[in-house]
Amino acid sequence: MAIFENPKIGRARNSVGNLVFSTHWGKNVGRSKAAKVNDAKSPAQLAVRGRFKKVRNLICPMLKYINPAYADSRKDMPPYNHIMSINIKHCFIGDTDQIDPSKFVLCDNDGSFVDNVVLTSTVTGTITGTFDSNAQNDNEGGDAVKAYGFDVSGSNIWRFDQDAIRSSGTITLTHPGMSGLPIAVYFECLDRVNLLMGKPMHVIRYVGTVKVL
Repeated sequence: MAIFENPKIGRARNSVGNLVFSTHWGKNVGRSKAAKVNDAKSPAQLAVRGRFKKVRNLICPMLKYINPAYADSRKDMPPYNHIMSINIKHCFIGDTDQIDPSKFVLCDNDGSFVDNVVLTSTVTGTITGTFDSNAQNDNEGGDAVKAYGFDVSGSNIWRFDQDAIRSSGTITLTHPGMSGLPIAVYFECLDRVNLLMGKPMHVIRYVGTVKVL
C-alpha cells in the first residue's frame, strides 16, 4: 500500500495501470490490484477447503465444551479460531486429508492430568480405560474425568455420557455406532493448582486410539 500526497492528483479514485486508488482518512491511498484467479477450484484449493471443512466439522460440535475450557482467557482471538489454526497447520498426515489423532487438539491448556492411560476393548461397543490419578491434591482426586471420542475414519465426534472419578483409576465408555471402528479418545481433567482466570483449568488431551469390538 502507498500513500500519495500530490496536490495535482487531489482525491484519487478508480484505478491506473496496476494500482487502485481510494481516499482513506483524508489521504490518497494506492493498492495493487488483487491477482486474478482463473481457476477457483484447482486441486490444491479443493484440498485446502476439504481439510478446513473436516476440522470445522470436528470442532463446531465441541465448542460448548471448548469455550468454557478457555474461560475467556484468550483476548487475541476466539477459541474457535485458535483451535482451528492449530489443527489446520499440524493435525494432518503429510499432504493427505487424514487426521493424526495424536496431533488433533480440542484445547491446548497445559496442566495437571492423569497418567499411564491404557485403552482396551474386550466387550462389544465398549472402551475400558485405566489410568493413574496423578492428582496434585485431594480435590483433584475427587474430580470427574470426562471423555470425548471420534471415529478416525470419518468425522463423527461426541462427548461420552460416562464420567469417572479421577481417583478411581478406571472409566468405561459406550456410544452408539462405534462398534468395529477405530476410536480416538480424549480425556478432560481439572487442574486446581494452576488456575485460569481464577478458576480451575480444564485440560483436554488425546490419550489413545482403540479399535472397538
